[in-house]
Amino acid sequence: MLLRRASGLRIVCHVGTLWVSEYRQPDDSVLHAGEAITVGSDRDVVLSGLPDAQVALIQVAGAP
Repeated sequence: MLLRRASGLRIVCHVGTLWVSEYRQPDDSVLHAGEAITVGSDRDVVLSGLPDAQVALIQVAGAP
């Protein structure tokens, strides 16, 4: 899944494992069930869930 200009978006992994890659950032993130990150830049983000992953996308208040 491609998320365009994801600034302020909180990505929560509820079940399974999720790979998160932010455009032009050298490090990717891997989230496991119960973990979350908030995108701090206005870059595009690619999400790739391993089988059975369940994810919530939450717009943080005050973010564009």
